[in-house]
Amino acid sequence: MKNIINKTKFRLIIIITSISLSVFTYGQSENHLKRAISAMETGLFEESLKQLNYALNDDPKNAQVHKLRALLFEALGKKEKAIKAWNDCMRYSKNKSMIQEAKIHLNHLNGI
Repeated sequence: MKNIINKTKFRLIIIITSISLSVFTYGQSENHLKRAISAMETGLFEESLKQLNYALNDDPKNAQVHKLRALLFEALGKKEKAIKAWNDCMRYSKNKSMIQEAKIHLNHLNGI
C-alpha cells in the first residue's frame, strides 16, 4: 500500500512539474490553468480538474488542456477518463510529439 501511495505521489509531482512548465496564454484559459496548477500544488486535485474543465469551456479544442487532464486522471487512477482525455488530446493536437506521447499513454492504459 505504501508503495502505491509513493508511486502516486511521484506521478503527481511529475504532472505538477509538467504543468508548471507548460503554462501558456490562451486568454481566459490562462487564469484557469494558473488556478489548476495552484490547486494541484496544494493537493486539491478535484479543484484542479474543475479549473481545467473551465479552461476547456473557453477553448474546447485545446490539446494541451486535454493532455493535462489526461495526466491528472492517470495519476489519480481514473483510467477511463484518462483514455478519453488522451483521445481528445490526439484529436485536437497538431504537434507530432504530443500525439506520440498520447499514443504511448494510451497503449499503457490499454495494456498494450
